[in-house]
Amino acid sequence: MSIEVRSITKTFGRFRALDDISLRVDTGELVALLGPSGCGKTTLLRIIAGLQVADQGEVLFHDEDISERSVRERRVGFVFQHYALFRHMSVFDNVAFGLNVMPRRKRPRKAEIRERVMDLLKLVQVDWLANQYPSQLSGGQRQRVALARALIIEPKVLLLDEPFGALDARVRRELRRWLRRLHDEIHVTSVFVTHDQEEALEVSDRVVIMNEGRIVQEGTPEQVYDEPATPFVYEFLGNVNRFRSEPIGAESGYSYVRPQDFEIHLTSQNGSAIAGSVRQVLRVGPVTRIEVVHEEGEFDVELPHDRAHGLALEKGTKVYLVPKRVRHFPDSLTSSRL
Repeated sequence: MSIEVRSITKTFGRFRALDDISLRVDTGELVALLGPSGCGKTTLLRIIAGLQVADQGEVLFHDEDISERSVRERRVGFVFQHYALFRHMSVFDNVAFGLNVMPRRKRPRKAEIRERVMDLLKLVQVDWLANQYPSQLSGGQRQRVALARALIIEPKVLLLDEPFGALDARVRRELRRWLRRLHDEIHVTSVFVTHDQEEALEVSDRVVIMNEGRIVQEGTPEQVYDEPATPFVYEFLGNVNRFRSEPIGAESGYSYVRPQDFEIHLTSQNGSAIAGSVRQVLRVGPVTRIEVVHEEGEFDVELPHDRAHGLALEKGTKVYLVPKRVRHFPDSLTSSRL
């Protein structure tokens, strides 16, 4: 089931949350909406679900306009950040809820409901918790139950709003990898909202980056990370060093280099090397982070620990930085809102 939004605009008073947004999600695709707080990603998700109405534009499922249809008619599974489980119901009853409230003529028999619920709980790896209550579960377990509850109605599309945002870092990493494996099994068309760059790059088939109510770039995780279309995308997707560069054509601008894209040498290199001195060396697991002071500012550099150890870097060491990969943007782009 494909999803398409065409020329969606949404305002709240004088604030324009979405500004002429158009996007297509193909059948079976897992797409991340990524951007800073207030960029419009959750508003777009809620409009797709039918929880909010756009001021202008259309929402299509499988090329059919469903803009006027209710949430129930759209057959959407929605997973919230804070689980939204019914506290007074067991895990089993929480998941079965969507089937139990169906009109009598459409409602499966009790035996079928039980079988479907238990099969789904087994799929999300919490079947052994069927008789427990939400208060007895960990955050990660609650989120799996919330996902099972969304899937029990066999939704046409699955929408997730910051599904792991309330969890600690270790559980988030575990669950997002699990979600990727689960999606590869069920292949339901899915869109999830996140402001976590690592999460979007690791889980999704395609990343849609938003800023100030507009889409600024979309592509595979590799494309948006390796080929940022604007300075905003470069700076939003991970750490980056920005420094003034020579005029590009007739216009001056800035150069961007990620910390891992610098080589460090102890002797002078060619004319492209940047001379500086080490201010700080920090070991972070297998990576060493080096702060280098230059006459025009400072640079963050990341090296594998073995390489940094071999250089015997310490505070005050004179070094020469050589960019392995650098991207230039003219002032007309670096000063724009994109």
